[in-house]
Amino acid sequence: MVDESSLPAEFLYNRPKDPAAGTSGAPNYNREILPHVSSVNGRYGLVSYSYLSADQAINDSRANAYRMRNDCGIMESLHARQRAVALQNWSIEPEDSSSFEQQQLVKCMTDILQETPRFAEMRRCLLEALWYGRYMTLGTFENKRIGGINRICCSKWSPRNGDKLKFRFDDGTLSHVDGQVGIRVSTAYSAPRNYMDPNTGEVIQKIQPTEEGLVYWLDKWERRQAIVHKHMIEDAPFFEPKMAGRINGVGIRDYIYWDWYAMIECLQRVVEYLDRAAFGVEIWPYQAGSPAQKVATEKAAEEAMGGGRTIILAPIQPGEDQELFVPRLIEPGLGGINTTIDMIRTYWGHKIKRFILGQVLSSEAEATGLGSGVADAHLATLADIVQYDSVNLEETITTDFLRPLQLWNFPDSANIRLQFRISTEEPDSDRRLASMKMAWDMGMKIKADEVADTIGVSMPDADDEVLQNPAFMQAGQAAMGMPGAEEPMQGMPAPGEPAQSPIDLGQVIEQNSANGAAMSRAFKNRVESYL
Repeated sequence: MVDESSLPAEFLYNRPKDPAAGTSGAPNYNREILPHVSSVNGRYGLVSYSYLSADQAINDSRANAYRMRNDCGIMESLHARQRAVALQNWSIEPEDSSSFEQQQLVKCMTDILQETPRFAEMRRCLLEALWYGRYMTLGTFENKRIGGINRICCSKWSPRNGDKLKFRFDDGTLSHVDGQVGIRVSTAYSAPRNYMDPNTGEVIQKIQPTEEGLVYWLDKWERRQAIVHKHMIEDAPFFEPKMAGRINGVGIRDYIYWDWYAMIECLQRVVEYLDRAAFGVEIWPYQAGSPAQKVATEKAAEEAMGGGRTIILAPIQPGEDQELFVPRLIEPGLGGINTTIDMIRTYWGHKIKRFILGQVLSSEAEATGLGSGVADAHLATLADIVQYDSVNLEETITTDFLRPLQLWNFPDSANIRLQFRISTEEPDSDRRLASMKMAWDMGMKIKADEVADTIGVSMPDADDEVLQNPAFMQAGQAAMGMPGAEEPMQGMPAPGEPAQSPIDLGQVIEQNSANGAAMSRAFKNRVESYL
């Protein structure tokens, strides 16, 4: 028998093999080499094999975590970032844009997604993950006729706060599904908490207790009705096992909490100072050792007290100078207050706003220097943030919303992977049109669809009422053999002749509409004659 201690390390290193080697399975049978929860020096959440909350604001003070949502400065920046993404145009992109089948699938899925009530608001709600680190919307679905065909559409959706979400971990024993999503519920939940799997006879616990309350765990089929969006993904430090849940999303609240806390503490000191001393401090002396004089002085001070002033009763020893017994008003200086408030605004306020938006110039006016380019740099930073958020949201909606709807409506299209896209860059239509015209003048053929997309209009169908340049319309009528095409339209000069009288635009539009409808009918009749 060979003594392994005498073998070279390179030999021992190359000896183990992938257990899935030689099979058609994925490497390591689609399992992690090392469970994530094992990479910290402790383990929490063993009651239900789920991660604890890893948000620093929640772990320090739930009350403070909730109060942060009432900070208008923070919410202004957060909502601006959410709206910047939610208001962008969206589209569905096929794998093969030249495939007619995929183009039709894209059109059908676009119609289905457009039936989603308040779809823009749903996208904004999912972006609450920016704050909490994770967020969910739960949808209900129904059959609805679209284009004369029954389609499964989202009929209603509702948000679920990110603090309500829980995630499972697997410790390598395969006893739980890693990443399974759960929703926290109250003890008043009355539905059955367990059910029996009809295939295996195993009792499945739908609701389980955790260190943070009861949780309803979603089965695989239930998960398809939920959209779970996550923000930043982080690993926990080795010596912080309670923070292991950061692997399932960390939000802005976690990052800015301690800066916000310091800002609030400083602001509290300012308010306390203003409350106690801003209107002055009144010193009311009385003879020490005389309770009667103290009571009389206190009564006199209350009756004569100015609004908002602080009163201090000062005992004076007998025999002192009589002038010391005269009440006095001390006016405090407010120069330090202005400095402190400015520090709160420019240091902590701007620091928090820059973290959320990447800059402050989009919401505040500041001197940047003539021709310095600072404003452009700040807006470029905001554009990068918006693009990052958009790409993350694209992936979430593609996998959690678009894909389930596609498979429910078109199960035979499982091999086609559509992509949800958010447009974050406005096309330079003027430049593109100029380039198209230059190419046209050089004899290049250009697709009409691309010209229409550039100027932001759609190509008309055969039955659509259209407006067209009269000269081009007459040429089209002549090509289709329509009578009277050679005659100029009323109010318009013949081709090549200058106008002799002012043009009645309303009359031209009316005539164009009538002729356009006639052209559409003629075109439709010709197409039907070929079919």
